[in-house]
Amino acid sequence: CTTLVQGKFFGYFSSFAVFPLNSSLCSWIIQNPDPRRYTLYMKILKPTGVCDYQHIRTYQFDSFLESTRTYLGMESFDDVLKLCDGSTRYAFLQSNKQFLQMKQTAPPGVESWPVRWKPTKAQERDFSVEYLVVGNRNPSKAACQMLCKWLDACLAISSSSHPCGIMQTPCSCSGGEVLDQASEILGLTRKKEDCYKDGIYLENCMSSPKDSSGVEFLGGWNPWSAWGDCTKDCGGGLQTRMRTCKPLPNEGLVCEGVLEEGRLCNRKACNTNGRYNSRSQSLRSTDNRKREDTDELQHYGYPAPQIGDPAAEEWSPWSVCSTTCGEGWQTRTRFCVSSSYSTQCSGPLREQRQCNNSAVCPVHGTWDEWSPWSLCSSTCGRGYRDRTRTCKPPQFGGNPCEGPEKQTKFCNIALCPVDGNWNEWSSWSSCSASCSNGTQQRTRECNGPSYGGAECQGHWVETRDCFLRQCPVNGKWQAWGVWGSCTTTCGGGTQRRDRVCYGPFFGGETCQGPKEEYKQCNDRKCPEPHEICDEESLGSVVWKETPAGDAAAVRCPRNATGLILRRCILDEEGIAYWEPPTYIKCVSIDYRNIQMMTREHLSKAQRGLMGDGLSEVLQNLVEISQDGTSYSGDLLSTIDVLRNMTEIFRRAYHSPTSGDVQNFVQIISNLLSEENRDKWEEAQLIGPNAKELFRLMEDFIDVIGFRMKDFRDSYQVTDNLGGGTLKGLGKDMDDHKYGVAFLQMSWRGMVDWAKNSEDKVTVSKSILSSGLAETDDSSIFVVGTVLYRNVGNILSLQRNSTVLNSKVLSVTVKPFPRSLLTPLEIEFSHLYNGTTNQTCILWDETDGGQAALSPPGRQWAKLSSWRG
Repeated sequence: CTTLVQGKFFGYFSSFAVFPLNSSLCSWIIQNPDPRRYTLYMKILKPTGVCDYQHIRTYQFDSFLESTRTYLGMESFDDVLKLCDGSTRYAFLQSNKQFLQMKQTAPPGVESWPVRWKPTKAQERDFSVEYLVVGNRNPSKAACQMLCKWLDACLAISSSSHPCGIMQTPCSCSGGEVLDQASEILGLTRKKEDCYKDGIYLENCMSSPKDSSGVEFLGGWNPWSAWGDCTKDCGGGLQTRMRTCKPLPNEGLVCEGVLEEGRLCNRKACNTNGRYNSRSQSLRSTDNRKREDTDELQHYGYPAPQIGDPAAEEWSPWSVCSTTCGEGWQTRTRFCVSSSYSTQCSGPLREQRQCNNSAVCPVHGTWDEWSPWSLCSSTCGRGYRDRTRTCKPPQFGGNPCEGPEKQTKFCNIALCPVDGNWNEWSSWSSCSASCSNGTQQRTRECNGPSYGGAECQGHWVETRDCFLRQCPVNGKWQAWGVWGSCTTTCGGGTQRRDRVCYGPFFGGETCQGPKEEYKQCNDRKCPEPHEICDEESLGSVVWKETPAGDAAAVRCPRNATGLILRRCILDEEGIAYWEPPTYIKCVSIDYRNIQMMTREHLSKAQRGLMGDGLSEVLQNLVEISQDGTSYSGDLLSTIDVLRNMTEIFRRAYHSPTSGDVQNFVQIISNLLSEENRDKWEEAQLIGPNAKELFRLMEDFIDVIGFRMKDFRDSYQVTDNLGGGTLKGLGKDMDDHKYGVAFLQMSWRGMVDWAKNSEDKVTVSKSILSSGLAETDDSSIFVVGTVLYRNVGNILSLQRNSTVLNSKVLSVTVKPFPRSLLTPLEIEFSHLYNGTTNQTCILWDETDGGQAALSPPGRQWAKLSSWRG
């Protein structure tokens, strides 16, 4: 319901055509082709009815932003048009922006439409609109003629309460013509005898004579009078007519030519009984004698000069004075009677003299010139100007001045900052859902801001919840419950579980499918009496009767948490017997507390928090582990603590110190003590092997090498292992080989088993290379070596069950080198203790790892992996 007008310079429409009676919120928009080159004018014939709400609003604006529903440069014309004000029939306005809009709106709080008018006759609601687009430079003549009519009609009805909406025009409008046309627009009529002088209509006056070109005479002869009666009915008579001389200002009566002229008439012959009078007359003429000379002669009582003879007739009486008041003129005439034997008459046939009436003539009121337009009443925004004129008062009963004494028009000198303001909210939309909860929306548009004003505050869209009715809800099965106990312990039984249907509600469908479900259980053969381990008391623990293949569980002692497990198995003859109980699930209270504290520290480190107290945890673990472990679960708990410690050291939560390094190595040594041999055998059933222990140490060396800020070359020796860590730049290494005498020089004099060690590790420069020449010199490398004294006796290898009585060496290089031109060389010194067939075994972590045997004596090993 929107009408957009483009490319038209003149048009007309009726409100019923654009805003039908049964319509809602329609609009009419005209677009100015270019506001810099054109100005839009509008003339509105208001409705005759009186409305109780102005439901047609008029605006001008620069543009409209669809995204924020904002009108830029919005300005209302409601105070200019005042459609609901019936005191004036017409309204005019001038628009200088891109768009002019007339829009239908609903009154506040009114949802229904259309609005009721008073009175309710349809024809009394109608109004008409004419629009005119005029160029600001060189406007067309036709456009200016129309605009000038509108301007003067607008000014003619303007007042302080209804200023003219046309502020200026590019046209030059002349006063007389425009006022004449304005009266036609407003429906005013003038009497034919009215004339216009000095911008004012006068009544009872003679119009100024004009020649054929329409130019008004300023002085000279007045028009000829009508022809008089013929002097004879037959036989040829004479008709005359006369004219008067109009004096020039300050020059008197100066006219050339005849005052009177005649022509023959009634030339048909008379009957024989008639008297033939041959009357002829000579038409008089006037010379260049001034009027003052004639007046002077008459003033002293001398008759007007004339030439004639006694045959001339006598003068007629003087006529009535030409005016009823003030100065006028009187005339008298005579005829010349002559015969065929007489002479022709000479002298004037008409005389004229001034006459004065004693009555004073009425003087009508006349307007002075308009005063200049006043200054605008407002320094910015819409104000008004006015101008006035003074009426010269009438005299002697004359008519007063007609027309307005004051004219008012709108003005707009500068643009005031206008804050944005919201239009009324639209009606709520329909609910988004046909049932249950939904939403409704309504929107509003922002007028402005304009010229630096503030934005509209608030939202252009509002949402509210709506609820029409409850939606049907179908029944829905809840999750299955847990399986019930088996009906039998062996030989086949059944278990049952059920589920609950939630719903249905509000007419929904019921749940589809079974409510209960069954399955077979304990279908194995029931054991024979000899296949059941009998109840047994071991110490303070009572082991209940258990079938072969199952495990019984009892609580750990009071100083530990967890369960003690014991399996019932069959021997070779099929007789059930108890295995020894395992304490792999038992963890001493002290170890458990340290494990929980370490996990809390790790949780904080993962969240990026800073913490303290970690060194104390390591120290406590050293003291507890020195006395050995009570259960195999203590070993697993300690490995978990060390793994979490390494992960904490990777983060910024805690920077490891030299004391932390010493304590970490000491804890590993304590775990490898001979007192824990039986615990390791049990722990390896589900716990760590040699591979996992080596990786734990490698990860620790990697972390401390790169995380310790004040790192120095470190050498640690305990009862069960010894190790060293070197950190440096690639450019610090020798061009060929760099011998790292971890085991030869630095361990002497520490512990007995390492005092006389001649073992040696050699790391070449090729290992300490990233493969990228431009980064090798500045690359940081960490080399770590760990010698385990008795790990071969305690932990089984990954894929070799050989019991080792010799030392186990682990070498770590970080970061992982990209190329290996010269191998890593490890030199062992054999211990000749009666061992025969001495061998050196190499392995790696991959499936493709190789093992090699070497003869007795000094052994050189070339490794393809980084651990030996």
